[in-house]
Amino acid sequence: MRKCLKWVIPALLLLISISCKKNGTTDTPPVVVTPDTTKPVISLVDPTAGLSYALGAAIHLQMDLSDNVELKSYKVVIAKSTKGLQTSDWAYSNTWQLAAGKKSVAINQSEISIPLTVTGNQTTLGNYDLTITCTDLAGNEASTSVLITLK
Repeated sequence: MRKCLKWVIPALLLLISISCKKNGTTDTPPVVVTPDTTKPVISLVDPTAGLSYALGAAIHLQMDLSDNVELKSYKVVIAKSTKGLQTSDWAYSNTWQLAAGKKSVAINQSEISIPLTVTGNQTTLGNYDLTITCTDLAGNEASTSVLITLK
C-alpha cells in the first residue's frame, strides 16, 4: 500500500497542477498594450517652398509618409496666404485614404490642377500655403507647409 501511495500522491499533484493551468491560471504575465502616441513623419520632396505655378498648371506632389504602427490617410489643403484672413480666392482640399497595414508609402502624383477661374471670378495671383497633414490609425497627426506662388 505504501508503494502505491508513493506514486499516487505525486500523480495527483501533477493532475491538479495541470488542471489549474487549464482553468486560466498561468505562469506567464499578461500582455500589456501601450497606446500609439507617435506622430507620423512627412518627408516632402516636391513642391519646394517658393515654387511658382502658372494658372491652369498641375501641382506635382512627391513625398514619403511613414509611421511606427500604421498609416491611415493624408490631406492636402491649399489656401491663399493671408495671415488668418478669409478670402474668396481659390482654395483646394482633398483627403486620400491609404491601404490598410502600410507603415510607409511613397506618394508621387500630379492630380491637383490650378483653375483659371473660380465660379466666374479670376483666380487671384499671389502666395498660397500648401499644407499636408498625415494621420495614422491611432489618430496622431503631423503637418508640414510650404509657400507656393501662383503667377
